[in-house]
Amino acid sequence: MTESTRELVIVGVGSAPFDALLEILEERKTVTPAELKLVIADESEADPQVFANRSIAVQPIKDFAFSADQVLLLLTSDDTAKAALNKAEDAGAWVVDAAGITRGDETVALIHPLLNAAQLQSVERKVVAVPAAGAAMLAEALFPLKSRLQSVEVVLNQPVSALGKSCVDATAAQTARLFNGQEPEVDETTGQRLAFNHLSSAEALLESGHSFGELALVLELRRLLGDDIGLDATINTASVFHGQLANISVQLDDDADLETVRGLLRNGARLQMRERPSAQDAVGSENTLVGRLRSGLIKPGQFNFCAVSDNLRKDVAINCVQIVHLLLKNH
Repeated sequence: MTESTRELVIVGVGSAPFDALLEILEERKTVTPAELKLVIADESEADPQVFANRSIAVQPIKDFAFSADQVLLLLTSDDTAKAALNKAEDAGAWVVDAAGITRGDETVALIHPLLNAAQLQSVERKVVAVPAAGAAMLAEALFPLKSRLQSVEVVLNQPVSALGKSCVDATAAQTARLFNGQEPEVDETTGQRLAFNHLSSAEALLESGHSFGELALVLELRRLLGDDIGLDATINTASVFHGQLANISVQLDDDADLETVRGLLRNGARLQMRERPSAQDAVGSENTLVGRLRSGLIKPGQFNFCAVSDNLRKDVAINCVQIVHLLLKNH
């Protein structure tokens, strides 16, 4: 099989990370226009998409034939994506799940391209999952401290784009109505107003009081950092379109000191130290920005800091493109 025969198939045209993904694929020349295929539901319609100055047709799934020469990238978790996953795996193609369809399936490797890409060499199935944006950023920020971590508590402030394209559109419409002195409609997905609001949870709560997203975040961090680390997470939603911010409290070995922690974070892969990082600083960046590092006031070995990143471009699009590149070239 030659490199020229490999194709990238994407399900998720119009999803929140789709535009950023096409930009990264074009910037890095991961695939040519002839090697890019776009698939949608049979009953849907979508205009051709522009990629590298070429028009790429969007094909209904019923008309698409999967093959072992392809890598399928899933950006949505709808029925079309699930059907595409089954068809692609049956055909022997690689599948990259960036939508959480396979979350909780231990036969599917969870791959962060910076932290454990070597696992692609020994996966059980040709289906791999990409961490959700929050887990991807937090794993990068915590990985330099991994050998000394005892426990981690996280409060993740996610933007509305983490909830999907429909929530971005709803926030924009609500903002326009508020600026015009009109009462906005409540968002159907969350049951709450998104514009000029801060949600304690955008999801319904489970019996434990956690949301599904919070437990999923803990699960993915355990798979990336190890089961021996105590983890707890809170996810709320801020009324911003893009860019996520997490406040992180870690418990390290009692002999850890502030300058050691600072040095470890400064040398972390794709980490950049800032005194007071903001989500706006991170949007468009390919780095996770960390800062506000300080000793905790409760007990020795506790340190607090924050991390921010571009949740769509960096933590979904770039991570997906890096994994796709490895699969197209080496597997």
